[in-house]
Amino acid sequence: MSSIFLRLYFLIVATVLLVGFSLDYLWRSFDPQQTPHHQLEQLIKTNASLLDSLPYSELEKSIDKLNLLSLGDYQLVDNSSVQAIDFYQKIDSSSPVHTENDHQIVTFIRLASHDLILQYAVPQESTQSYLSLIFVALFYSIIAVVIFFWIWPLSKDLNRLENAVSNFSEQKWQSKVELPATSSVAHLATAYNQLLDRIRLLIETQQSMSHSISHELRTPLARIRFSLQMAEETEDTTQVKNQLRSIMEDVEEMHQLITELLNFAALEKISVEAKLERGNINLLIENLLARLSRNNPEKQIDFEASQQGVNVSCDSYLIERAIQNLIVNALKFSNQTIRVKFQESEKHYLIAVEDDGPGIPSEQKSLVFDSFVQLPNGSKEQGFGLGLAIVKRVMSLHQGEARVEDSELGGAKFILVWPKLAR
Repeated sequence: MSSIFLRLYFLIVATVLLVGFSLDYLWRSFDPQQTPHHQLEQLIKTNASLLDSLPYSELEKSIDKLNLLSLGDYQLVDNSSVQAIDFYQKIDSSSPVHTENDHQIVTFIRLASHDLILQYAVPQESTQSYLSLIFVALFYSIIAVVIFFWIWPLSKDLNRLENAVSNFSEQKWQSKVELPATSSVAHLATAYNQLLDRIRLLIETQQSMSHSISHELRTPLARIRFSLQMAEETEDTTQVKNQLRSIMEDVEEMHQLITELLNFAALEKISVEAKLERGNINLLIENLLARLSRNNPEKQIDFEASQQGVNVSCDSYLIERAIQNLIVNALKFSNQTIRVKFQESEKHYLIAVEDDGPGIPSEQKSLVFDSFVQLPNGSKEQGFGLGLAIVKRVMSLHQGEARVEDSELGGAKFILVWPKLAR
């Protein structure tokens, strides 16, 4: 809001200064202090020349006619009436002399033929006050118009934000606010839309998690209950041990599910941020592959390192989690070969993990990174559908993306991309 205040403040100040200087320039160009004198001078000189050419006997009638046609008052005065005036000596027939006060402007000129002085008094208000009022009114009108055209679009945009928030409180999750980039509150709309997406994602994840947890736990609990009943009904020690072993396997499965849920929930916190540091990602991947290969000696895992991989900016813990999830996923689906590749472009880092398995159908590629989505692989070890969701979240924390394509090996190819300067 401070940005809006500053923009409005400087707009008003700049407008006042600009309009003020512009009107002052026009005022000075028009020169209201001098123009009336100039106009009066021309007018009285013309009339004085006309009166000077008339006989003395017609002067009074001519003066009466002039008064009927003019805004001021013409009078003929003799020299003795104006001798007390300081500028009496300056009055002649060629150069009128002016004097003024708050109420009127008085002009004097000599009628040489009659040795009289023509006096013309015109109200001061009629020449200057009205013009001053017009300029003042124009000044404030321009200020009012400028402020109106700035405030009105701002008011409309704020009303749209208010309506969106009202819709949000009514659980209308699609009530995004689309404002033009030139709007003064466009950044507020962007922040609101991001918050809306985040809250909607958290709510959908929570709902999906609640449903999936109940489903995932129901199966091992049912198996445990069945094994306990079988062990209770038999006196065969070997059979009891087999049932206990089955129970331990189910307990381990539940433990893995809880661990995955905790890991996923930890990454879903809004406060979580990627701690970017520079390190050797080649070494990280090599150590990870060595550990996973020991547990899967029947699979061939190839790694194509890059010479640029020794100085990569990332959160090593999160990136290792993401790569491990992809490789473990590839171990489940591959027939024999898995390939891992790291590349670096001018602006991005890229890691690709591909396998020679059955691949992923096109209609399911857009779903694989969602929470609790499981793709059938024909084996007993299905997982919980959180591994790729964690990968997607890790890339989001790195301001990057995760996507899946078809591999040249015949299976799926998962690609992780994030910018070099993520923060």
